[in-house]
Amino acid sequence: MRTDIYRNSILEVWPNLDDAKEQEDINPNLLRVLSLNNKIIVTIDIEDETAQPEFQDRAVIENEILEGNIQLTEYVIPRIALPDHKLNWKDVMIRDKVWGYIEPTVTGGNATDIFKKRLRGVIIDTISKQFNVSKTLIRTNLRRYWQRGMTINAVLPNYPNCGGKGKPRDGLGKKLGRPNEEGKTDPDLAGINITEEIKKNQFKKSIGLWYNKRDKKTLYEVYELMLGKYYKAGIDADEGIILKPEYERPTFRQFYYWYRKERDINEEYRKRYGQRKVNLKFRAIEGTFDNQSFGPGSLYQIDATVGNVYLVNRKNRDWIIGRPIIYFVVDVFSRLIVGLYVGLEGPSWIGAALALENAASDKVEYCKKFGIDITNEEWPSFGLPERLTTDRGEYVGNKPTHLIKTLNVKVEHLPAYRPDWKPFVEKQFDVSNEIYIRWIPGGILERMKERGESDVKDKAVLDIHEFETILIEYVRYHNKHYLPSYKRNDAMVADDVRPTPVDLWHWGRKNSLGSLSNVSKNELRMNLLPSRKSRFTASGIKFNKELYTCITAEEESWRFRARNGEKIDVEYSFDPRDTTRIFIRHDDGEFEECYRLTEQHAKFIARGIEVRWEEVLDIIAYEARMAKKGKSDNTEQKINLIDKFNNTVKSAKASTTSNSASAQKTDIKIHRNVSQQEERSERKWGLEGNDERQGTNNNVVAFPKSNVQNNYVAPMDHTELLWDALEEEE
Repeated sequence: MRTDIYRNSILEVWPNLDDAKEQEDINPNLLRVLSLNNKIIVTIDIEDETAQPEFQDRAVIENEILEGNIQLTEYVIPRIALPDHKLNWKDVMIRDKVWGYIEPTVTGGNATDIFKKRLRGVIIDTISKQFNVSKTLIRTNLRRYWQRGMTINAVLPNYPNCGGKGKPRDGLGKKLGRPNEEGKTDPDLAGINITEEIKKNQFKKSIGLWYNKRDKKTLYEVYELMLGKYYKAGIDADEGIILKPEYERPTFRQFYYWYRKERDINEEYRKRYGQRKVNLKFRAIEGTFDNQSFGPGSLYQIDATVGNVYLVNRKNRDWIIGRPIIYFVVDVFSRLIVGLYVGLEGPSWIGAALALENAASDKVEYCKKFGIDITNEEWPSFGLPERLTTDRGEYVGNKPTHLIKTLNVKVEHLPAYRPDWKPFVEKQFDVSNEIYIRWIPGGILERMKERGESDVKDKAVLDIHEFETILIEYVRYHNKHYLPSYKRNDAMVADDVRPTPVDLWHWGRKNSLGSLSNVSKNELRMNLLPSRKSRFTASGIKFNKELYTCITAEEESWRFRARNGEKIDVEYSFDPRDTTRIFIRHDDGEFEECYRLTEQHAKFIARGIEVRWEEVLDIIAYEARMAKKGKSDNTEQKINLIDKFNNTVKSAKASTTSNSASAQKTDIKIHRNVSQQEERSERKWGLEGNDERQGTNNNVVAFPKSNVQNNYVAPMDHTELLWDALEEEE
């Protein structure tokens, strides 16, 4: 028999059967354990609609369990365990609203105060004033939360148990609503009821066609347009459109009632005014971020922008590769730039993840790659924040969900086109542009250039590595920059903290503020670097037309096994900033670094020159374009070659006499010997420049020339005949 008592345990308490008159109708009381310590157990009756938390003596409860008067049981409410997509959207909305005002009370270190009757009224009164909610409703929802298991879904409304309240009614033929004056005397003139067909095919379509548009027609103008489209009796040549009688068409009051009941105000404002104007002028003001950040790492802001400068390729500096994508990560508490990333691919999850990885990494090692020596005190940021604020761009989707599950980083999405909701990171883009753009060739100083001015693209000289070096120097400048508008709190004033980002960070860390979490490199790589799945082939892992392998693969002969038919599937991660290595993930979750097969890689990239992933893609795309052009040139050259073949054959046919075929075949050997002699005579070797030296002396004594005519004829070469004789003997 179970005797251990835990939070949320269900106690089945049976009354004294000796005192009961009718034992058949006796049911046990079910008590849920809300809280417990060594002496006290707090319980609530889960079936009593007026129940409140009660304090029980733990020793008495445990003794009753041992005697069998109280039993530990289970009580399951299936609806509480349903996921959100199985619930009604309205129920979820009400649940979240209720949880919003009871969460601070039922969670945290003071959650047990609400159990005390003396404090409960004070707490409920505070919640009622703060959130403008009735005390009765607060008590009902608290009771529901305790009785149903103390989860978020425990405060779901009981609408499934309700009747048809709020459901639309058709009237069963009778006109609904207040009758008009004509209808009081003649029921036939009372008007029409608004059916589902009218709502869907006329009202809703009219709102979409004319009201939710940027020209901002009034609701009455839309009503008039609807009547002209759907309720015309005919068209007169002189008068134009003739409408049906008033009692056969909906009134403006009916149209307005339906509009007010069914309107989606967010959708309406978005379509009438545009998303940007809605975000800037109509959204609720939530306050400032300073009140939400209590120390270094409690809240980071991240965002991306397109840099106002054109860059060149590191492999070929004559190639202009366009403008870079810049990511900044800023700590709200100290205004410290804790991380950055510069890439070429558009704002994406990869860039955002690498910016966050940079924020959590050692900056001394990072700066050393760019030839910059710093100390930890100069750029002290490390680790992951508690919360990360971003817009609804890179961090929306399935990929960022593991930030909460594995890295314990809570992602807060802000609406798009709201730079005022990310003021600190947005300000860095403006200030950094003002500082470095005017000094960089290829920088865009103005939105439009004047006629006759040279194109800024022609002035581009920096590659992405050099540009990132400039940004690092800007970050060093900013982190030591005095912030005149920073509002110091009383503790900062007492300690006389200079309002510079690096000093504010050190002060917050010294006073144990914030909630940074330290993570290893492998943890960052495992959760932030982009990953792919591939098959290990006989040549290794193919990535960006390069081949990689690892020590484990070589020791276990993966390439040999793959060559002989074994299928080896692998998953690997890669760092777009450095394509010299990738990281393979083994089945046990461990990472292993893979290196390139140098004999395959040498013909693509020279040793000692490391390029980024985006630059490799740029080179591959360029090589593909060149290959396409080369293929076209090959086709053209081949056509010309065939044409030359045909011309040569045509000329040969014209020069050949038409002898009998049998005579040509019998004289092949004789003709071959003659041809050999002619070929040797034409291709014989001699000393170069012999003809030019005929007239020079060069201290050579010449023999006297003989007048005897040379009639010598070389004997016929019978070598071919000898070879034929030897072959016949064999």
